[in-house]
Amino acid sequence: MNNIFETKKMRLITKSPIHIGNVEQKITPFEYIHQNEFVYQISDEKLSLFLRQKNLIDSYVAAVDRDGHRFRLLNFFKDNQVTLTETDLTKISGGRKTRLLGSGLQDYKPFIRDGFGKPYIPGTSIKGVIRTAILYNLLKDFKNRDKEGFKGKIEQKISEDIDQDFRKKNKKKLFRWANEEWLEGFLLGNKRKTPNTDWLRMLHVSDAYPANGIETVLIPANILKKEDRWAYKKEASGQNTTIWIECIPENTIFEFTVTWDNRLLEEFKITNKEISLPQDFNAILDNITQWAKDVHNFEKQFSAGYTLTEWYKINHGNFRIGFGSGMISTTIVMLLDEDLRKKVRNYAGLNRGQDIAPKSRRVWLKNNQAIPFGWAAIEVVDAD
Repeated sequence: MNNIFETKKMRLITKSPIHIGNVEQKITPFEYIHQNEFVYQISDEKLSLFLRQKNLIDSYVAAVDRDGHRFRLLNFFKDNQVTLTETDLTKISGGRKTRLLGSGLQDYKPFIRDGFGKPYIPGTSIKGVIRTAILYNLLKDFKNRDKEGFKGKIEQKISEDIDQDFRKKNKKKLFRWANEEWLEGFLLGNKRKTPNTDWLRMLHVSDAYPANGIETVLIPANILKKEDRWAYKKEASGQNTTIWIECIPENTIFEFTVTWDNRLLEEFKITNKEISLPQDFNAILDNITQWAKDVHNFEKQFSAGYTLTEWYKINHGNFRIGFGSGMISTTIVMLLDEDLRKKVRNYAGLNRGQDIAPKSRRVWLKNNQAIPFGWAAIEVVDAD
């Protein structure tokens, strides 16, 4: 074997805003200061040092106790005759600031960062998208070859699992069996259908970091619904429901590496003669491209008649990741018939009865143009 490991340097270019964060984490007005067009996320440690320098620790504790959830850090400093300079804000935030695009910010979801405070895209997240793409293409090929077999083995199994578990709603288990069957169902040594026999053990993906400097942005995500007419979900006040998220803006370049383990591939081949999964990284790229093309076409068709479709007409990506991707991009539901898609949605999400599935999208309203989240283009830069 000439090359045990095949390594490629990759580039990811954002085509629309991308957000990847922790599920539960959010930043409240306790933890940030909005000054002019920027939001500064405050470091607890650096804030405590600053308060000590200004002899304001007791006043701070008293104000938090008095105001509760109405406490605003910027107002606290104003009330105590402290004018924060750019240097002060940089100091107490550790230089972590985000450009605000819009108004009405309250809580927001921060972008994931490493231990040094740098935004990055985890390799596990990238590999998760690749896993979805491979499984989707494998089952698409199965459906094209044997529609009745696909209906009996895949669609019927999904429907029965939902019926048996509708009250418990153990959503993580809904399609776990397919991953075990199609991606882990190999024999290696004396093991089968375990993480040790996972085909994607051959693929290693590094974390992705910006190629140059980066400035994140805070964006209000709106919920666009397709009903009798297009509409945005609204609050009792009449304002659009918004989810504020810290995003990587369009045209940002990330770099990462992928390594394919040819030695492990040969081990798999010894006891698994019939293999239909990708056997090199070029085949994986083909899987990603075909999957993304199908997602793009599905979304363009869904959004026909609204401004969202204009974005899909002029923008093309071969990768989708993070917030707003939805179940179309993160599962194989594009392959299911409409009734079963509704059943999956009603089980795994909100029960919307016979409404179209899925019926809503997270979008950014930029100058009255709806823009989707999560689209990117990946490409090979070079190979070793």
